[in-house]
Amino acid sequence: MKVERAAGWILLGLLLVVPTVWMVGYALLYSLGLLGLLSSGLTAEWWRQALSGAVLWHSLLLSLGVASVTTLACLVAGLAVCVAADRWRVQRAVGVLLTIGAALPVSVGAFVVLQVCSRGGLLPRMLALVIPGFEQADFPALVNDSWSVGIVLAGWLTGVPLTGLYLQGQWETASVGRYVSLAERLGAGAWRARVRVGVPMLIRRVGGLTWLLLVWNFSAWEAPLLLGSQSPRMMSVLIQQSAGQYSLQERPLSFVYASLYFLVLVALLCWLPRRTKLG
Repeated sequence: MKVERAAGWILLGLLLVVPTVWMVGYALLYSLGLLGLLSSGLTAEWWRQALSGAVLWHSLLLSLGVASVTTLACLVAGLAVCVAADRWRVQRAVGVLLTIGAALPVSVGAFVVLQVCSRGGLLPRMLALVIPGFEQADFPALVNDSWSVGIVLAGWLTGVPLTGLYLQGQWETASVGRYVSLAERLGAGAWRARVRVGVPMLIRRVGGLTWLLLVWNFSAWEAPLLLGSQSPRMMSVLIQQSAGQYSLQERPLSFVYASLYFLVLVALLCWLPRRTKLG
């Protein structure tokens, strides 16, 4: 048993700890001018430039805001799907649909939003056909907009299946349906019993899922790249584009951004589980 545990820790270190330490250490040394093509000796100039500029803080706040809104929208929709599936006795069919949705890549959800919600997409064209005098240019900007609505929609499309599957599992594991049936026998209406009894029980067990969704949405890359604006940009896109795509002079800044990005993720990973019940 001890040998197996030791082997497990060694494997974990080789697959997770060593690569993480290497990548973070490289990014930190590069940002301090000690490595890379632009190395000039120990300097904090790149850190000073990044921390004193508005680009970093705008991107960081945007990423946290989008992640929070998307996570909340996924939780609300997942709860609604779970309650409705139980009310209409279609848990199995809904579970199959959610499983298929959860298997789709994030890039597929982003592409669907791009094709449907852009001003040249399917939805504006349909509205132009059915509403007299409506022009496609009148459709609100939902893609590449400053409010990141398209990113939220793409994250919602890919996050709801995962949320619904998790909550359906919790519904069965915690025997929520039994308590709901008891409330109905005591005189509560079908929907009232599920909303007043089932939903609070699920909310008490949703902490771990909230943590995972927030980290996942904060670190998203495909949807922000396809659907986000150029200013401000999500942190993941800012790092990728400043890593030499436009100018090699910005590469040290990209490693500063990456180091701070990693620190924020570590803070979320360490703080959120302490504030939530993992169910």
